Amino acid sequence: MIRGLLVLLTLVALGVGSRVVWPVEQVVVAGNAQLSDAEVRSITGLEAGTPWLWAWPHALEPLRANPWVRSARLERPAIGELRVVLEERKALATLVREGREWGLSGDGVLLPDPPKTRTRIEGLGTPRLADLIAIVKSLPNATAIRYTPAGYTVRGEGFEVWAATAEELKKWAKDRKSLANKPTYLYPWGESKSR
Repeated sequence: MIRGLLVLLTLVALGVGSRVVWPVEQVVVAGNAQLSDAEVRSITGLEAGTPWLWAWPHALEPLRANPWVRSARLERPAIGELRVVLEERKALATLVREGREWGLSGDGVLLPDPPKTRTRIEGLGTPRLADLIAIVKSLPNATAIRYTPAGYTVRGEGFEVWAATAEELKKWAKDRKSLANKPTYLYPWGESKSR
C-alpha cells in the first residue's frame, strides 16, 4: 500500500512538474496563407507558456474543421518549441450562391471569404461542383462561367462557348489550339458558331 502511494505521488509530482518545468516558449506556424499565425494559435489553444509535454496533436482537430485547412500536423523541433504545419486549400474560382461569394477549391470544398480569383461562377439551380471544377481546370483562361439546368456558358478573353455538359467543354478545350473569337455552341452532333 505504501509502495502504491509512493508511485502515485511520484506520478503526480511528474505531472505537475511537466506543466511548470518545460513551458512552450515559441509556437511557429508554417504553410499558412489564408489563416494568420494568431488565428491558428487561437483555434488550437497552443500559446507560449502552455505545457510543452501536454501539447498533443488532438489540439489541431478544431483547426482541421476549418474549410481552408486541408491538413495540419504538430511537430516538436526542440524542447519548448512547437511547430504547426498547415496545407491550406486554394480557391480555383469564386462561386456566387444566394448573394454570397465562396471560394471553390479543387476538392469541392466551399471556402468562406475568398481572395479575388480570375474566374467568377454564377447560375441558376444547384451547382454541380465536380463539373464546375472540371470546367475551370480545362479552361484556365475563363473569366466567367454561368450554369443553368440546360448547360454552361463560359467566357474568357477572346472566346465564349456554351455546352450542355462539362465533358463537352473539356473535349472542346482539349481539341482547340487557340480559342475562337466568336460565340460557339457545342451539341452532341457538332459545333455551331455565331456570325
